[in-house]
Amino acid sequence: MRRTAVFLTIAAIAPMMLTACDDSSNAVIPQTNAEVSMVDACDSASFNAGIAPGTCTKAGGTTLGSFNAELSATRSVAGWHFDPGALTIRSGDRIVATNNGGEEHTFTEVAAFGGGVVPALNTASGNTTETPECAETTLADHVKPGQSFTTDPETEVGTHHYQCCIHPWMRTTVTVTG
Repeated sequence: MRRTAVFLTIAAIAPMMLTACDDSSNAVIPQTNAEVSMVDACDSASFNAGIAPGTCTKAGGTTLGSFNAELSATRSVAGWHFDPGALTIRSGDRIVATNNGGEEHTFTEVAAFGGGVVPALNTASGNTTETPECAETTLADHVKPGQSFTTDPETEVGTHHYQCCIHPWMRTTVTVTG
């Protein structure tokens, strides 16, 4: 008899609990942050000697000579990328792009992928037309090693493209859902 009474009590309460939880008109969906890692593997000794002091702040495994050889052979350098290369977020979410490499990068939204602000890297990577958005970047848009950049939460539903305006093969595609 007790078992039946307990069962009836749960059966009587459950519909009320479901009704109370199903008030979608007042539902608040919390804002979240998606994370993108800006990665490079620069060797500070060779990059700083070959480009300029302070170009690379970490002791990565790719020398400047290896970087140039790989870029010439493949039009990109695997150690320089955004991770992940594609992601999906909800409208209202932000993207936090953190520079986990040793060089400066940008996380710039572009209408279409293209070239960045370094003509030699554009030519070597086959991105010979600089994007208008990259042409408008300034040093203030650079994300230094260890720093992060956070996007505006008002990103429209649809597909968005982000690239590094220094290393134009570093890219990610973001799908924003409603």
